[in-house]
Amino acid sequence: MGNFKEHIEKEFETQKKSVKKPNLMIVGGTGVGKSSLVNLVFGNDIAETGNGKPVTRGLHRYEASDIPIVIFDTEGYEYVDGKADNSNFFRAILPEIEKMQAQSLKYQIHLVWYCISVANHRITDYDLELIKLIQQRFTVKIAVVFTQCDKDEEKDGTGVTAEEFKKVLKENNIGNEIFETSTDEELQSELDLDKLMAWSVKSLTDEEMKKSFIAAQRLSLPMKVEEAYKVVGLATASAGGIAAVNPVPLSDAALLMPIQIAMIIKLANTFGFGSLGSHMVNLLKTQLLPVIGRQMVASITKFIPGLGNIINAIVASSLTGGVGLALITIYKKAYEKYINDGIEPDWEEIFSSNSFEYALKEGVKEWKKKN
Repeated sequence: MGNFKEHIEKEFETQKKSVKKPNLMIVGGTGVGKSSLVNLVFGNDIAETGNGKPVTRGLHRYEASDIPIVIFDTEGYEYVDGKADNSNFFRAILPEIEKMQAQSLKYQIHLVWYCISVANHRITDYDLELIKLIQQRFTVKIAVVFTQCDKDEEKDGTGVTAEEFKKVLKENNIGNEIFETSTDEELQSELDLDKLMAWSVKSLTDEEMKKSFIAAQRLSLPMKVEEAYKVVGLATASAGGIAAVNPVPLSDAALLMPIQIAMIIKLANTFGFGSLGSHMVNLLKTQLLPVIGRQMVASITKFIPGLGNIINAIVASSLTGGVGLALITIYKKAYEKYINDGIEPDWEEIFSSNSFEYALKEGVKEWKKKN
């Protein structure tokens, strides 16, 4: 068990060090709801833990060690004598962005969310100018995000002000993707937050950064589940490949454990358990992974009929795939409970009960049907 825990720690740290975080810049006027949007999507911890390190005047960098994304927050413009004061953005922030974009991919801005509040009932000339300027000067994807859409008047199923804003953007030849959002839970399913998440992932060019964004965001559970299936597929292929070249004696089944441990941790990170606080990470290491390991060893012959003394490619794939699908089911339920109710999973209870055995059995069956 000591070696098992040691391997867990090593794999956990290896994956943590290999994370590639996308850099997301949030732009918009004062009071448009930028912080509320970020907190909703990525959780309050990113602002509380990151402490907003200043990059230059008006540009702050937020990063939390357990959340795989970096937020660059620009100061909002304010009105002076009836006009938007944008002098600092042009004087200090734009030159800093230019410096960042001239560096390697890791240090560049990868996405921009330009926030415009529907509640303000106006798009300023400055908004139009700045969207065009960022688009023209930098090779970065920009989403126009309408915030506070719960304040909009509805007519025929659409927001009146939002529709007016879209016309203004079109008239000014701004063809960026537009997303209507709100922090009001009752309206979120009717608006475009899920579409904003999908656009952000699609717009990232680096595959590892796509995975990081999926893990960091808290709004789209289907997006996490879809990525989780990819993780299981890759792990299953690896396990099957090893057993195909050299069939594994049942007594040496632990040879497959490194692949399965890596899969278990990748799945946990995909669902964002690593970003739910240090206590959750500790539970993951001390409770979840060792318990899964014991259950896998105890169940290896139980759910693979006719196993015999040799683990061939089919058996290795079925077992690894079954464990993966079982974990997706359990992780999904645990994630929903934590996000919706704030209840931390008791992994020891979950995996000591019959629920894991049942999920594993069903997972093996499902994997066999699909493959």
